[in-house]
Amino acid sequence: MKKLVVMALMSVFVFSPNLHAQNLLKDAVRMNRDIKDNKYKYKREYNQTKNKVNRASDNARDLADGTYVNKKLDRMESNASRKISRAKDKLDPRDEIRRDIKQRKRKAIDDWLAD
Repeated sequence: MKKLVVMALMSVFVFSPNLHAQNLLKDAVRMNRDIKDNKYKYKREYNQTKNKVNRASDNARDLADGTYVNKKLDRMESNASRKISRAKDKLDPRDEIRRDIKQRKRKAIDDWLAD
């Protein structure tokens, strides 16, 4: 992946020598973001499809065993307890500060790229 990015940057540099270093850096950051977005999108779609197939086969096996209802109730209970623990975790002020710092950093980079 790194070789691909390096080769793309070298080709941009060779074909347009009058680019400024700042524009080259911005192009590299934009390209890196695009690559990460596409990689995440396809990986997410693949994992979602795989999980659907796995869930369907698990449910079919549970129906055959007669444990479907018990497992469904256990899932509902664990989801409820997880929601409660997430609500407790959101009350921590350090997390809010971290989120705020990340948002400011992202906004600064987006503003820099928009120039």
